[in-house]
Amino acid sequence: MTRLPCSALPAAPFFFLPLCLSLVLVLSLPDASAVNRCERQGRITYTDQRCAEGERETTALSAAPAAPAAPAPAREPAAADTARLQRERAEVTRMQALREQRERQERQIRDLAARGAAARERKCRALALQLKWREEDLREAPLDKAGKARIRQRRAAEKFDAECR
Repeated sequence: MTRLPCSALPAAPFFFLPLCLSLVLVLSLPDASAVNRCERQGRITYTDQRCAEGERETTALSAAPAAPAAPAPAREPAAADTARLQRERAEVTRMQALREQRERQERQIRDLAARGAAARERKCRALALQLKWREEDLREAPLDKAGKARIRQRRAAEKFDAECR
């Protein structure tokens, strides 16, 4: 099998094919920069297509923003800006108060949970001590009182299990 030199291969179709395909794709895309403003029965809609039958096209807008000719001159804050600023400050103050209130409530919940856990721990220690004493009483009980001591020990164990496990 003989190999052809690179110069013998037809290079033109391989080079122009992707170029032609991308050109066809670009030209077939709709104009993405045009936005039509359509009005029908007082309702205004914006679309990238032509207005439907019965709708009035009021303006065709371009999606590309126009570059400003010169920077806007600095102006004094108007009454509307001052009122908006005051509303925003009031909203910030209100949100800070709500956050502080939520933090206080969370702190109270944590404190209550900690106190509850401490109380449960104390109660479990007391029940464990009482169970220990009942077991000692059972070991040292005479034969005629061993039945009652066994019942007390079993009840103490059940109470400890119910409360602490």
